[in-house]
Amino acid sequence: MQESGTSRQVFSAPRSEYSRSLHADVPALNPDRYRSQRSTGDLGVSAREPRTHIEVRNVSKRFRVGSTDVAALDGVSFSVERGSTHALVGESGSGKTTAARLLLGLEHPDSGEILVSGEAVHGRSRAGLRDVRRHLQLVYQNPFTSLDPTWRVHRIVSEPLDRFRIGDRAERARLVREAVDLVGLPDNVLARRPTHLSGGQRQRVAIARALVIRPDVVVLDEPTSALDVSVQAGILELLSRLQRELGLTYLIVSHDLALVRQFADTVTVLQRGRVVEDGRVEQIFTQPKHAYTLALLDAIPRVDTGPIRHIPVPALVRT
Repeated sequence: MQESGTSRQVFSAPRSEYSRSLHADVPALNPDRYRSQRSTGDLGVSAREPRTHIEVRNVSKRFRVGSTDVAALDGVSFSVERGSTHALVGESGSGKTTAARLLLGLEHPDSGEILVSGEAVHGRSRAGLRDVRRHLQLVYQNPFTSLDPTWRVHRIVSEPLDRFRIGDRAERARLVREAVDLVGLPDNVLARRPTHLSGGQRQRVAIARALVIRPDVVVLDEPTSALDVSVQAGILELLSRLQRELGLTYLIVSHDLALVRQFADTVTVLQRGRVVEDGRVEQIFTQPKHAYTLALLDAIPRVDTGPIRHIPVPALVRT
C-alpha cells in the first residue's frame, strides 16, 4: 500500500511518488501536460505545401435503418492544419466515426466533398483511391481485437508494405524494424504474437503498422480508451513525439474530452450528425456556446476543493 486517506486528500496532495505519478497521468487532472509539445502546424511542414491538410466541406451521409433514413452527418464542415491534431467529439451516434470512415474512403458521402492536401478523396478510380489511402492510416480503438492473434508482430507491421507492394523482401524487413524501433519496442517483439504482449505494447504495434508506410495523416479512433492511465500517458507521449519528428497530421475520434483538451489543437463538437461548435481547444473549453458542449464538459471528472459546480443543461441534451 502506497498511501490511503480521503479522496480529496489523496487527489489534492498525494504524498507517495507512485500516487503523484498516477495523478500526473490522468488527463482531467493535468490538462496542460502536452501544451508545450503540441505543434501549431509548422513542424515538418514545407513552405510549398498547403497549410490546410484536411478539408471537409458540407458533407452529408444517411443510412437506411429498417424503413427509416437516419442522418449520420448533416452538412458537416471542418478543416485541419498540416502537422496539427484535430479532435471529433460527441456521444455515441453523434457521427464522429462516420466522418472518420468518409475521410479514409471507407464510405462515400451523399453530398459534399473531402479534400486531403487539396485532392478530393472521393470520385476517384480504384487505383486513385488506393493512392490516397497510401497517405492515410488508421489506429483502431482496441489493439487486442484489431491485431490478428495468429500473426506474429513482423507480419502484422509488414502488412501495409505487402498491400502497397513497397520494396523487396529485404527492404520490407528493414522498414518493419525501423517502425518497431520508432515506437520504442525492442526487436524481440517481432517474433511474438499479440497475445504475448501487454496492452501498451499492442497499441505500439498498431501505431507501428500505421506508420510503416510513412503516411501524412493518421486517424486515431479512441486510441487509448482500452488502456489504463499510466499506459495511456505513455502512448500519448509517443504520439506527441512522432508528430514532432515526422510532421504528422492527426484526426482523433474520442468521447473523452479530458484527453482531447490535453492532446488536441482544435476540436469539432458533433451532435446527431451536426456541428454545434468548432474551433481552438482553449476557446471551446473555456467559452463554450452550446448547451450540448456544456453537458459534455460537465461530464469531465475533476477534483474541486470547493462546492461542486453544476451547469444547468436542458433535458433534451441529457438524453
